Amino acid sequence: MTQQLAVNTVIQWIDSSSSDVVQVERVLWIDAIGEQLVVIALNDAKALPMLKSSEEYVENHLGKQFKIIEWIDQFNLPLEERDALPTTYLEKRDEAWEIIKHLVKDEPSIYDPRLRGVMIRELQERISVHKSTIYRYLRRYWKSGKVIDSLIPHYKNSGGYGKEKSSSEVKRGRPTKVVEEPVGINITEGIKHSFQAGISLFYNTKSQPNIKRAYKKTMAKFFNIGFKVEEDKQIPVLPPREQLPTYEQFYYWFRKKQDLEKSLQARVGKHAFNLKHRPILGSSTTESFGPGSRFQIDATVADIYLVNEFNREWIIGRPIIYIVMDVFSRMVAGFYVGLEGPSWLGAMMALLSTSMDKVKFCSSYGVDISYEDWPIHHLPQIILADRGEFEGTKPKGLKDSLKVEIELAAPYRADWKGIVEQQFRLLNLRSVKWLPGAVEARKRERGERDYRLDATLTLNEFTQVIIHSILYHNNLHYMKGYDRNQFMVANDVLPIPRVLWRWGVECRNGRLRTEAEDIVKLALMPRGIATVTRSGIVFKGMAYSCNLAIREQWYTTAGYRGSWKIPVVYDVRNANEIYLLVNNGRRFEKCHLSDKAERYYNKRFEEIEELHALERQLEKEGAYNNLVSQIELDTKVEAITEKAMKETQTAVENSNLSRNQRLKNINKNREMQKEENRKTEAFVLGENEQEQKKESVSQSVQDESIEYVAPAEKIDKLKSILAELDGEHA
Repeated sequence: MTQQLAVNTVIQWIDSSSSDVVQVERVLWIDAIGEQLVVIALNDAKALPMLKSSEEYVENHLGKQFKIIEWIDQFNLPLEERDALPTTYLEKRDEAWEIIKHLVKDEPSIYDPRLRGVMIRELQERISVHKSTIYRYLRRYWKSGKVIDSLIPHYKNSGGYGKEKSSSEVKRGRPTKVVEEPVGINITEGIKHSFQAGISLFYNTKSQPNIKRAYKKTMAKFFNIGFKVEEDKQIPVLPPREQLPTYEQFYYWFRKKQDLEKSLQARVGKHAFNLKHRPILGSSTTESFGPGSRFQIDATVADIYLVNEFNREWIIGRPIIYIVMDVFSRMVAGFYVGLEGPSWLGAMMALLSTSMDKVKFCSSYGVDISYEDWPIHHLPQIILADRGEFEGTKPKGLKDSLKVEIELAAPYRADWKGIVEQQFRLLNLRSVKWLPGAVEARKRERGERDYRLDATLTLNEFTQVIIHSILYHNNLHYMKGYDRNQFMVANDVLPIPRVLWRWGVECRNGRLRTEAEDIVKLALMPRGIATVTRSGIVFKGMAYSCNLAIREQWYTTAGYRGSWKIPVVYDVRNANEIYLLVNNGRRFEKCHLSDKAERYYNKRFEEIEELHALERQLEKEGAYNNLVSQIELDTKVEAITEKAMKETQTAVENSNLSRNQRLKNINKNREMQKEENRKTEAFVLGENEQEQKKESVSQSVQDESIEYVAPAEKIDKLKSILAELDGEHA
């Protein structure tokens, strides 16, 4: 049973007879060989960690069934919520963390009740914090899954916390232990300025004096009441002790106001600061004790050209591959293939894949595997990465929310990530270089076919190739250069990644960590803004819909009152769904593509954006062609109109008809024009033969010199029509 547990796992114990939940516990710690573990009860407000042997733990729960569950509580705040909190809340959190951080890092000693009591008493002697406050902080931190944000206050008004108190005659702060000892003076704004000036002059210097020397120099320069001269030297004279700030006061204000980065740069120089002290989001330890203790992540541009999913004639260039590897076992923990990168988006997708169920993950690409084929779904303790993607604020959620320490490789030191770099080389040798469209190492000869024209695979198909290559590496690759330790040799552990992983989980399982998938996605997934419209929830040019929007009549409201914006999260690998953030980001509402966007089903956002870019280009070209055609059309219409206007104007000017007569004859003129149109528009079959007969008749008439006379019947009909029209307008 204990082999199924990992740090942060939440276990629900159920009474076998009554099916009642009797206990819910979180695993806080497991020793390296799995013989001891520490749990804390989540459904007991006064609970404290319990350190037990694995056998004792199982015996205590005989007759009960257990179930591993996900436990998402109020302390897992989304990044945007935490950033929106008042500064005082975050300061209160940091103050609480400063109180307990050294305690909680001392594992497993802090879990021993006897040692814990001693450690807390020693802490109380150093700082003025009540024991109940320390225990309250510890319980919240442990129960939340060791989330620092659990220390954020649960109230809106801090009651003046963090505000500097006004000066008065009564000395502030705790009394000194010895009554006769001088109690110092109240620190005014003027004294604060003197402190700051003394720190700049006497502490932030290249000679790197300690803070006590800076205090002495500050007292001598800014707090003397005169000088005495001895052997031509001016020696500062200080006032009585009770009129001087104490060293403790000076040190307090030094720590409160210190700009650490500025101070370090002034003391050691900018170059040394960047080399030794520049912030890195993680630990500097290089120890890799067991599975999950350290991952490496890196990216490369694949040596192959791919084609587009929509149209295989379109070559889309070379994809980016991200690989995440477990250092201990050399097992590939996750990966990402796409067109993004190297960037945080690509790294984010690779990190997300490490915590996902690989059976489900591979199935989304059409590859069926069993759990044993790829059993990794964990987060590491430490991850070694490049500076580019992991510098800045983007990985902040990875460290703060998921508690993954980040080590940044030095510039131009690819050997620091040698394990994952080697994996790229093996992938290229095993699979990529033999695929159509692969980049050829030798220079192409003149007249030789361009290998880019051999591009055949789509992004999804290439991803399938990478999955099969990883499965081979994880399950079958015998690593000749792997340095097995004496325990592996004694147990005949073969240097095959899956074998090493399984052995490490059984014998050194203290480093595996799991998190709820929603928490991982919340910390890593990209966010966007969608628009609620009458036509649906529009995101990146595609319309979506969900039950919540239909149930609450969003689309009707948008059509009546206008559209509005809503936050969403999405997975760049598949455009079939996006997720609305509801309840302040603690729950998701899934939105599906609408029927009118069916052409986007099972496509990636990268491919859809590429299609949209192409369509925009075609629209621009179409708009230009429309402009040229419309100009040509307008010119022809204007020419016809201009000619007509001239001929009509000439006819009107030469006519004897008045305006009234012209208007009165509209119906008569219309009937005459209609008759002429009927005559010219009438269908005549065998037209060529009829024309020949007409020419023959015309020739015979000319020969006989007979005048042409219209048929009497038609003349009579026209006369009757004209007579009727004249009668109507008489």
